[in-house]
Amino acid sequence: MKIGRIYFNHKRLFLVLALTVTVAAVPFFSAFSQSSSVHKVAKGETFYSISKKYGITVDELCSANGITKNDVLKVGQSLKIPSAKTSGQAPAQRNYDIYTVQKGDTLYHIARINGITVDELKKLNSLSDASSLKAGEKLKIPSSAAEVKNTVLPDLTASDPRNYSSKKGDSSLVWPVKNPVVTYMKGKVSGVQLTAVKNESVTAIRAGTVMYVGNYRGYGQVVFIQAKSGHIYSYSGLGSIKVKKGDYVVFGDVLGTAGIDSIKGTPQICLMVFLKSQPVDPAKAPRG
Repeated sequence: MKIGRIYFNHKRLFLVLALTVTVAAVPFFSAFSQSSSVHKVAKGETFYSISKKYGITVDELCSANGITKNDVLKVGQSLKIPSAKTSGQAPAQRNYDIYTVQKGDTLYHIARINGITVDELKKLNSLSDASSLKAGEKLKIPSSAAEVKNTVLPDLTASDPRNYSSKKGDSSLVWPVKNPVVTYMKGKVSGVQLTAVKNESVTAIRAGTVMYVGNYRGYGQVVFIQAKSGHIYSYSGLGSIKVKKGDYVVFGDVLGTAGIDSIKGTPQICLMVFLKSQPVDPAKAPRG
């Protein structure tokens, strides 16, 4: 009898445990099935906020829906949410770009140009509604390094770029240096040469992520910057460089100083702009 009771109790225990495991598994499988679900876009949501909510990247979200990061989300729009990759390891800590606050900037303006909401910007930087911005202040914004990671640098002709035409450009436009004489280059190289003052600061004419810094073929010291519009800006012939690869720069940020032309002995730089590997007239390229 004793053995039978012990056996019966073990059997009861087994049944209880089995029932517990079965019940506990219901929410698990339910959650698993929801990991590949549909999300209805709510007012104020962005690609970044939605991807963060489901633990996926913006690229994964866009790929699953056959759209790009430049598409406009609509309230009520249905988005497929791909299953998040789970490897049992903690997700890598997210890196952030640094945005330098410019004179006259507002939280709304900074959030808008970086594709996030004001609430996301405030949360990333522990800001409140009463927080005030100061020119020069550094703010964290979602990293755009992934957008640049697989980008191929423009194929600049491996030749001396100092081959100028007689065509002059409009010096009244915003250029990387102040009041330059603008001369177009000719041949296979498309861009402009800009006169400068000795050791003059060279500034970014368009916000973006630094793709490359250093000597590049026959162009001396070069900085390549990719804007979120896809345009790639090449600032070449620099005397010094003050940014590094992966930095996020905004309009007016100092990239370095003007270099000295080894033949003429005068300070100058070259500016070239590309979109989808095709040269763009620097005078017509987006600014700001």
